[in-house]
Amino acid sequence: MNGKKMDPVLLEVMRCQMQGIVEEMGEMMTRCGHTVFVKETQDFVVALVTPEGEVAACSQRIGLWVAIGQNYKAVIDAGGPYREGDVWFTNDPDESRGLVAHLPDVFGWRPIYHGGELICFACAFIHCTDVGGMVPGSVAPSAVDLFQEGVMMPVTKLVEGGEIREEILRIFLRNTRTPERCRGDLLALLGTLSRAEERLHHLAEKFGGGSLRQALYEVLNYAEEQARGIIRDIPDGDHEFWDYLEGDFVPGGRPVRMRLNIRVRGDELTLDFDGTDPQVSAAFNIPSHGDEGHYLLVLGLVNYMRTVKPDLVYNSGLVRPVHMSIPEGSLLNPEPNAPCGARQASFFRLADIVLGALSQAMPDRLPAAGCGQGSIMLVSTPELSTGDRIVSIVQPLVGGSGARPSEDGTDGVDFTTGFYRNIPTEVLESETPVVVDTCGLIMDSAGAGRTRGGCGLRYSMRVLAPGSIVTSRALERFRFQPWGRDGGAPGGNGRNFSEIPGEGKKLIEKINILELPVNGAVYMETAGGGGFGPPWERRPEAVLRDVEDGFVSLWAAESAYGVVLKEGAIDEAATAKRRRELSAREKKAGRFSFGPAREEFESVWTDALQRMVNEATEGIPASIREHVRGELIGKLESGEINPKRPDPDSLLKALRGAVAGILESLKPSEYSN
Repeated sequence: MNGKKMDPVLLEVMRCQMQGIVEEMGEMMTRCGHTVFVKETQDFVVALVTPEGEVAACSQRIGLWVAIGQNYKAVIDAGGPYREGDVWFTNDPDESRGLVAHLPDVFGWRPIYHGGELICFACAFIHCTDVGGMVPGSVAPSAVDLFQEGVMMPVTKLVEGGEIREEILRIFLRNTRTPERCRGDLLALLGTLSRAEERLHHLAEKFGGGSLRQALYEVLNYAEEQARGIIRDIPDGDHEFWDYLEGDFVPGGRPVRMRLNIRVRGDELTLDFDGTDPQVSAAFNIPSHGDEGHYLLVLGLVNYMRTVKPDLVYNSGLVRPVHMSIPEGSLLNPEPNAPCGARQASFFRLADIVLGALSQAMPDRLPAAGCGQGSIMLVSTPELSTGDRIVSIVQPLVGGSGARPSEDGTDGVDFTTGFYRNIPTEVLESETPVVVDTCGLIMDSAGAGRTRGGCGLRYSMRVLAPGSIVTSRALERFRFQPWGRDGGAPGGNGRNFSEIPGEGKKLIEKINILELPVNGAVYMETAGGGGFGPPWERRPEAVLRDVEDGFVSLWAAESAYGVVLKEGAIDEAATAKRRRELSAREKKAGRFSFGPAREEFESVWTDALQRMVNEATEGIPASIREHVRGELIGKLESGEINPKRPDPDSLLKALRGAVAGILESLKPSEYSN
């Protein structure tokens, strides 16, 4: 790159043409994909990446919104030497240093040359429906290490000189339950990278290879300038927030906390995760390797930037001013080989935490919490005519979004997980022996408020073949509700039911692996979004409309909103009286309404106590730290150690003493003859 900046008009022309290339890549991936998760849900990313591994252009219109902050440097350095016509691929989280975040995401990259000079890489990943492992679909929340989650391909050359290395592809496909469909998706990825090369050659011939490469760097610089301007508008300071995964598949079943301090200083900020719980022997870890601006940790921040400036340049320049401080061995920076299949539960919760922290600084600009869930429901069932086993995504299960300061939340779709497209019922039923019985919104699931949250989703599916298995990873908000804001109520919780012929419908726990007989059904209910502002300040006409639309019951209209309806009309006198009663008895509202389950939990497990437990077990190897923490927490819960000691120093000393005793008890006994 020379020292002279490109003419702004030329740069904008080239930026638009590069954006057109990645949008075409996305369209090709969608149209050529074989599985519903590629061709319908669009679980893929396409991008143009600098030789140093920074995403300079990625699709905004199609695919997932998680390209910003993807860092290809580790895989580019691990591959090579690079030649025209080669494609390299991997799904290894550790060798890729967090570019791959779970094994079903298969990344490929193709070097693009012009006149013998490396210009950039065309890159993409697809979510393969199955890559082996302990369950169909390769993602079980209960997995205790990475080896249970499927085949791992290190950085490997898949295409050489334009020809697929079939021996490599055979190894990969031998480890999947859906080899033909997986092969089809991989061919779609390779075709997409080939099309990108063709389009980039045309662009280089038109403007020159040097100009094309310079444009990649300059659009990154431009995005960085825009990001710095947005950060400058956030008040300087330390803005703290935390929230939890519910920990159902974690040993002991205890909530797992993610704690964040957003430190804003001028036009830069740091996401400091000190106080976040250690990694777990369940599939919720995010293998970030502590990478600056890691794409799964900045999702909430990038969404905020796109909201306040919808026309910003969308590339990894946006996270250049974003720094990370992540404890090693924590949920967000685990040691190698930590299970990570259901890591979307963590990064969706983290996106809400980012918004919670930002709302400390800008309370009038951020919404209440949405459902915070993007669970993927999957079915494995025999194909009735051939007996072959089908493994297919059923549906991304999302709930309502949080209410905004001046607008209601959206129903059945959360802002954070909005990039998941639904799978049409007609497509699912034509490809898989299942019937979708129900898909609709849940009355009274939205958090009440001056602006209400979005309603949660009810979805049920019946299987038609024997030996069918259902999995649904990353189900959340069954215990701790999506929080409301400034007097708004929290959203309703999620629930699961199963129905066995002859036995009726019964409430069940979160799904890991659920076996269903012929005509057995599963019913899923997702959480609603939190409300914003006191519910009795909502316009009575809006409450009436919600009742007419089936979002709010007559009972909730009166008990939560203070709107009395008689014969389909507002009783104004009774409504005024009821609203005075609600207003008079309501305590002064805080900034957040977390709901009784979290409030009860934190009445014992204060921020200070949770940090002390982490501090007391710091430095213990990950292989035994979880056990030691469990023993220590047990001593606190039993009262053997009093968690409410007034002196923090003596409590920490007691915790450390207990840890020393636990470690001593783990030493092998000595036997003498």
